[in-house]
Amino acid sequence: AVLFNRENNLGVELHVIGIRNWQRGDWFDSTGLGWINPSPNIRSLQAALLYPGVALLEALPDYSVGRGTDAPFEQIGAPWIQGAELAAYLNSRFIPGVRFYPTSFRPASSVCAGLRIEGVRFLLTDREAFRAQRLGLEIAAALIRLYPGRVALASCERLIGSASALKALQAGDSAAQIEQAEQDRVAAFLSVREKNLLY
Repeated sequence: AVLFNRENNLGVELHVIGIRNWQRGDWFDSTGLGWINPSPNIRSLQAALLYPGVALLEALPDYSVGRGTDAPFEQIGAPWIQGAELAAYLNSRFIPGVRFYPTSFRPASSVCAGLRIEGVRFLLTDREAFRAQRLGLEIAAALIRLYPGRVALASCERLIGSASALKALQAGDSAAQIEQAEQDRVAAFLSVREKNLLY
C-alpha cells in the first residue's frame, strides 16, 4: 500500500501499523502464532508458498489446482496428465526447493469435480531456495512439452502477468531462460521496492 501510494503519487493519507519483533527473514511458523487461513483454499504455510506458482495456470480448462480436495494448491491434475510421467520430468529439472510425486485425486467440487484424475503433488524441501515463479514457469513448460495441444496458455495471460513470458513459453523457451530474460524488470521493481520497505 505504501509503495502504490508513493509511486503513483496518490497522496492518500495512509497509516500502516508495523509488526513488532518481526524481521524480513522470519517464517510464519517461527512466530508461535496459530495459522489462520488467508483464503478458504490456502490452508497451510506450504500452500501459501506454492500458491503464486501453482495458480499461474489455474485458468486452464479441465485442469485442477486441487480445489475441492484436502490439499488445494499442493497438487495439480487433469484428465490428460499422466502423474508418473509429469513427476519424473519435473524432478529431472532439479527445480530448487521442491520435489514432485505422482498422485491421483477426485475433486469434490470446482474443476474436474467427481473425476479421478492424475497429477503431481508438491513437497517443499528448502523454503529458502524455492521460488514460486520458477515453479509456475516449469509446470507450464512441462505441460506444453509433454501434452502438446492441451495447454491453452492464452486463457492464463492475466495470471501469468507478462506478455513476454507467455510468448516465450509458447515458443518453447525453458523456465530458466524466461526467468533470465525477466531479470532487468525484476531488478527495476526491487529498486523501487527497496525505497518502500517497512522492515
